[in-house]
Amino acid sequence: MAMTLFEQLLLYIFPRTRFKSADRHIEIRDQIENGRAARVLLYDGIRESGMYLDKYGARDPLFNYMKTLKIILDHYPGLDNMLLIGGGGFVFPRLYLHGHPERKATVVEIDGGYVELARRFFDLDVNDKRLKIVIRDGQKFLRQQAENPAAKYSFIVYDAYIGDSPNQGILSEASMKYVKSILTDNGIYALNMINEVQDVISMPTRLAEAKLKQIFAHTRVVICPKGGNSILMASDRRL
Repeated sequence: MAMTLFEQLLLYIFPRTRFKSADRHIEIRDQIENGRAARVLLYDGIRESGMYLDKYGARDPLFNYMKTLKIILDHYPGLDNMLLIGGGGFVFPRLYLHGHPERKATVVEIDGGYVELARRFFDLDVNDKRLKIVIRDGQKFLRQQAENPAAKYSFIVYDAYIGDSPNQGILSEASMKYVKSILTDNGIYALNMINEVQDVISMPTRLAEAKLKQIFAHTRVVICPKGGNSILMASDRRL
């Protein structure tokens, strides 16, 4: 997918729309970000997924919250079995698995159309045996997994948004308890939360953390670079 220098120069002047849904909510666009060619998926103009199009795109996150999640993975060893709620462009699973044959990931996405878009435009390898894709409502999937004693994940990531609107069901206390029941003893729950004001932790993040404090031994809020998002962490291991 790497672009020629000429193609990248053209993007400076003419960002290119690669896809637009019939209802015009979803757009996939090539443009220049941070001096590099990138592809972004937008829902009603809100950036939902994105990746660089050069040869380092499989390992170098475009979005700052994904950079923060990668730092968490580097800092806390053993997070080798991920459950991701909210697939979008399936960019983070690609970053998570790249260069790590020992890892495996399960991604729950409510809209199967995103899987096809990710395959066509974001290099999703649907044949990767380390990756399992489930088309289902995230809250229902969590409840189902909580009823299965064998279901255990070391790294559970919440990233379920439509534009900038979160999935309130997954942020409920009941869903947090489902997560607790399927997280390994040293596992980490990481929630991508949107800040209402840059570098100021949002009230929804504070409210979600208050619920998590009643369920997990430790919580921590990490403001992502440039402050657009925070990663809310919860675990029984010290953070």
